Amino acid sequence: MKNFYKNKKILVTGGTGMIGLPLVKILDKFGAKVTVASLEKNKSLPKKTKFFKLDLRNLKNCLRVTKNIDYVFHLAGIKGSPVMAKKFPYRFMSPMLMFNTNIIDASIKNKVKRLLFTSSIGVYKPAKILREKDVWNTFPSNNDWYAGWAKRIGELNIDAAKIESKMKCTTVRPANVFGPHDNFDEKTGMVVPSLISKFFKSKNNKVEVFGDGSNIRDFIFSEDVARAMVLIMYKNPERPVNIGSGKGYTIKQMVKIINSYFNNKFKIIWNTNVPTGDKKRILDNNRLKYLGYKNTQNLKEDLFKTLEWYKKNRNNNY
Repeated sequence: MKNFYKNKKILVTGGTGMIGLPLVKILDKFGAKVTVASLEKNKSLPKKTKFFKLDLRNLKNCLRVTKNIDYVFHLAGIKGSPVMAKKFPYRFMSPMLMFNTNIIDASIKNKVKRLLFTSSIGVYKPAKILREKDVWNTFPSNNDWYAGWAKRIGELNIDAAKIESKMKCTTVRPANVFGPHDNFDEKTGMVVPSLISKFFKSKNNKVEVFGDGSNIRDFIFSEDVARAMVLIMYKNPERPVNIGSGKGYTIKQMVKIINSYFNNKFKIIWNTNVPTGDKKRILDNNRLKYLGYKNTQNLKEDLFKTLEWYKKNRNNNY
C-alpha cells in the first residue's frame, strides 16, 4: 500500500483538522507529496507539506489546488453540537453544498484520478445499527436534518461523478470522532471535546453535562479514522463505507473515564433541559472489516491521549 502513495501528488482538504492532520502525517511517511487546503494553518503539519489558506466555496480556489493532483481526500466540513446545528442550520448546510460541489467539479476538470468524499453519521435515520445500505430508504435524523441532507447531496454528486467521469470515487461515513486538534469549545464543540474543556475549566469541582448520560454513541479516535481512509482510498470500494468502532458507549461511560483522568474529583451535574441528539448511534463495521481494516481501539487510552494533548496545548495557537 505504501508504494501506491509514494511520490503521488495528494490534496487533503481540511488537512489541518482533527482527522486531516494524522492523515497528512501518514501520507507524508508513505512518501506522498501532500498539499493541504484549509482556512486555518497548523504548526504541526510536516515540513514538506504545501499549505494553501483558501475558501473552497470559490470554484477558482478549488481549481487551483486540484491542478496536477493525483488523489483528493476531501475532509473539509462544518462541525458543531446538536444545539448549534438546530440554531444555525444555514451555516451548516450552505457552505457544505458549495465546497463539496466545487471540489468534485474541479477534480473532474483537472483529471484527478481518485477522490475520497467524507460524509457523516448524520446521514442516517435513528436505528439500532446503522448500515450503509439503509441510508436511501429513510430520511436523516431530525437532529441532523440540514447537515445530513448536505452530506447526502454530496454523496449523490459523487455517484453522478462516477457515471460521467473517469475519476474513481468512494464515500466514507465516520462515526463520532474525537482526538487532538478538535474544536474544544464547550458551547459549540461535539460531546467529547466539549466535555474535556468543561473538566479543565471547572473551578468548583463540578461539571455540567447535557442530558442524563444514557445516550449511546460509536466513538472512534481520529488516528484510527485516518488509517481507515488511507486503506479505503487504496481499495477504492464502489459502495460507501462506515468508519466506526462498531461498539456503543454511553455518555455516562465517557464522563466516567474522563473523570478518572482527574482522580474522580469532579461531581457531575446532569442537565436534561437541552438537546442531546439521537438516543443511539452505532455503525455497522462489516464493510470496513472486509476491506482488511483491523480495529485496535482502546477507548480509555485514546481519551487519555486526547486529554494529555489538550492539557499541553489548550493555551497555544496550534
